[in-house]
Amino acid sequence: MIAMVHPGPGSRTRELLRELYGPSTSRYEHQRDPHLIAAWDPFEPDPATGEATLDDLAAHLNRPVDVSPYPLRRHVWHCTVLTARHDRVLTDTTWAQIAARLLDAAGIAPFGDLFACRWIALRHARDHIHLIATLARQDGRRPNLHGNWYRMRDTCDLIEAQLGLGAV
Repeated sequence: MIAMVHPGPGSRTRELLRELYGPSTSRYEHQRDPHLIAAWDPFEPDPATGEATLDDLAAHLNRPVDVSPYPLRRHVWHCTVLTARHDRVLTDTTWAQIAARLLDAAGIAPFGDLFACRWIALRHARDHIHLIATLARQDGRRPNLHGNWYRMRDTCDLIEAQLGLGAV
């Protein structure tokens, strides 16, 4: 398993969601079923079900950014988490647990932190998920991301061992 944080935070939450929920532009993604598997709020509606729109989801994610006392131009954090090609297909529930562990390791959403950043885990293929977060905590502060790549790598190694997945 590997967690690839996309370089440099972006600034367009809605556009990233549109890209991830939209039709595949890759010849490698044959099975595409975009759906929310986890979020900072367990009752956050999924645009894939028709209960909400991408605009609604982007607005909910961006709320702490919009009210932050600090200017946040590049506030969208994006990470793709992949399993090895030969690994078994993981369930949405297992992926949701993996997402929570990685977001904790990254410092985006530490376990038990009621003021953590808002985030979602989106799945649209059998072998990977996307983690999207806005880099403004709900108490107005910025998250501490220092050294997060190393903590995420260690967490991936632990998950591989615990779930019997191949090392990537």
